[in-house]
Amino acid sequence: MYILKFDGMLHTSGTEPMPISLLGYGWILERNGLEVARGFGLFLRKCKTGSNIAEYLALIDGLETLVDLRIRHEAVQIRGDAKCVIDQMTGYAGVSSPLTKELNQRARTLAKDFTGLTWVWVPRSENRHADRLSRRSFHYLHYSPHLGREINRSRFSSDQAERLVPLVDLRVHAPMIQMENYLTNR
Repeated sequence: MYILKFDGMLHTSGTEPMPISLLGYGWILERNGLEVARGFGLFLRKCKTGSNIAEYLALIDGLETLVDLRIRHEAVQIRGDAKCVIDQMTGYAGVSSPLTKELNQRARTLAKDFTGLTWVWVPRSENRHADRLSRRSFHYLHYSPHLGREINRSRFSSDQAERLVPLVDLRVHAPMIQMENYLTNR
């Protein structure tokens, strides 16, 4: 069985009328205790947002990796420490904000193509690897001055303030697992 662990984190700075939200995310895909793939990224949004947005970004990126690796008919347990996101994906909770609805719909669209997904909420203490990956994206700001300049240069008109702007997106697949899945799922 595959296990996809995901996590997101939010850092908001600035004041009205234009605060800046940085959304870091990370995920890891394991099979039989071995890492198959991992990824992390960082998005910018020039307005206040909630941490669930970062959680959904992690989930969507992880689900897209399952698609890339052609893992559609395998058992996959999806684990996250954001109970709200797990409950929304399983239908136990509703979605209210427009951006969350959009991301939830994207995740649901991806998830419907899989035959063996199960959803499990885990305490944060059991999701530390994904948490470390979500935090790693913020290190890029500290060690990559050009990203800080890019954030400062980002000028949004009022109609663009709601959009998410990707700053960092990294996925690493274990090549042998990727080739094995490609050959067996052809």
